[in-house]
Amino acid sequence: MIEQNNKPVDAGLLQIMASSLASRGPDDQGVWQKGSVGLVHRRLSIIDLSPLGKQPMISADGRYVITFNGEIYNYLELRRGLKKDGVIFRSQSDTEVLLHLYAKRGREMLHELRGMFAFAIWDQEKRELFFARDRLGQKPFFYRTDEGGFRFASDIRALKEKGDTVDWEAVRLFLGLQYVPAPRTGYAKIRCLPKGSYGVYSEKGIELNAYSVFNRSNTSTATFEEAASEVKKRLEQSVQYRLIADVPVGLFLSGGMDSAAIAFLAASHTNKPLHTFTVGFSASDFDERVPAEAIAKKIRTVHHAFEASPERMLEVADQVIATYAAPYADSSALPTYLLAGETAGTVKTVMTGDGGDELFGGYRRYRYFQYGGKLKQLKMLLPAAAFARAASSVKHDPRYERFAEMLDGLRHSYGLGYAKLFTGAYFHEAALRTLLQPDFFTSTKAVSADRFITEQYQESLGLEGALDFDLHSYLPDDLNVKMDRATMAHGLEARAPFQDHELVEYVSSLSSAFLMNPKLQKPLLREALRNVVPDEVFERPKKGFQVPLAAWFRGPLKQAFEERCLASDTKLTRVMSRERVRDYLERNSRGEDHGNRLWMLYSLSTWLTQL
Repeated sequence: MIEQNNKPVDAGLLQIMASSLASRGPDDQGVWQKGSVGLVHRRLSIIDLSPLGKQPMISADGRYVITFNGEIYNYLELRRGLKKDGVIFRSQSDTEVLLHLYAKRGREMLHELRGMFAFAIWDQEKRELFFARDRLGQKPFFYRTDEGGFRFASDIRALKEKGDTVDWEAVRLFLGLQYVPAPRTGYAKIRCLPKGSYGVYSEKGIELNAYSVFNRSNTSTATFEEAASEVKKRLEQSVQYRLIADVPVGLFLSGGMDSAAIAFLAASHTNKPLHTFTVGFSASDFDERVPAEAIAKKIRTVHHAFEASPERMLEVADQVIATYAAPYADSSALPTYLLAGETAGTVKTVMTGDGGDELFGGYRRYRYFQYGGKLKQLKMLLPAAAFARAASSVKHDPRYERFAEMLDGLRHSYGLGYAKLFTGAYFHEAALRTLLQPDFFTSTKAVSADRFITEQYQESLGLEGALDFDLHSYLPDDLNVKMDRATMAHGLEARAPFQDHELVEYVSSLSSAFLMNPKLQKPLLREALRNVVPDEVFERPKKGFQVPLAAWFRGPLKQAFEERCLASDTKLTRVMSRERVRDYLERNSRGEDHGNRLWMLYSLSTWLTQL
């Protein structure tokens, strides 16, 4: 934190901020303060476990002070280069590499980093703070700037103040996306530094800039076979980097292609015993413990499997919502949170398969979107939409209506078509028109999720713009948020090999025909790993990390929903129609699947009570 007008830092406030970050760094705490500047750090020791790796870390000449969260995977190469330039190191940590690299290169050092990070460096000579976040937003950086100065943290709760007001426009976006896109957070005065960005704060104010943007370009001339070979090489190297640690590294393992790919590659590049961890559900359609165990046996890991029961979900629901400290409703955060808690008792860092679907076109919605694109080319959008709506009224299945909405959007643009498809899983515009109170609907209409997606969508990419949007928004602001908060709540670090920026840049240059195949899931990744991952893993139908919410809201979560979302004193109905909220619950009880929507309402109502 930096106080204005040379006001001394409040040591008590620094300690309060440190305490709110305790779960993210349970191993140690460090504080540095001088005059109007104070830095605090909670340490999760992964590289250089000795006291020499402690933070905040001060440069040998005393000019720079750093506090850093994350991992720089290529720090050993960077360290060797700095030593050739005459730099003398006191520790074996990647933190010290960052410190010296900034002293040598300034903000240009960001282009040399391969990793996940959020850090801030105070320059005592220039009296300015340099701060940055990694290219794919794996590590968070929140800040608030007001008349009191500049404060920042890796957890929103360290920045909250009594009387903080809600950013209702962010709530409107949340209802269509299930997450709040950066730089918004849900709080009017707290912001999130966007992925691939850096900032400088000084007495002149705050300056923000982007240093990295991934754009799908289709510029590569590689053949399919050449591309597959290169993907394998880059993914293999990415996994090797993420095995570097001074503590054991584990693996989150489902029965799916992405986590299996990481597991098989990791097992082939280490002689140390690997631990794998899986969470499942009693509902067999959602349970992947059996295929995960089969993979674990093939690669001979020490396997751990757990069950996430609805009763246990309900027990931790409020705790999970408080951990995210913002409007957030990806329901897979619940089992991820429980899995992380179980895992943290065995290892301190795990690898995950996050990013594989966005990079290689793995979601089912991409195939629906492709089908819609073909109907657009055939000029069949209107009759197909009418047919889908007729099917919806007969089958009482919201998915048909969602498909019809997508087709309507495609009549205008690819961006609006994808917006309708994406928001249809949550609350699309037609649903919000009746769900929200009229004045709230009108006052927030300018920031609707449909508008947000359409404005972000690269129309020139056609159908492939869907992958581009997910890589730029859904992955950093939903999936990476989920994994970071759930794991760090238990002092566990998650590493994602699919999100290595050199791999992402390469795949982003390839022809979309290599990625989006209406009949075959992830053809390029399949080819790349043909001799690494067994065929049966590729042939398993994709399940995703889904939670049986619809069934739970017909059973153990129904009463909790009524108490939280339909009581006369709930804050939710200040902006929503109680009758429409009740209607979603009743329709779900009659057999329609509104599990996602009910969880969104439940989590939003809970967050509003926790302010």
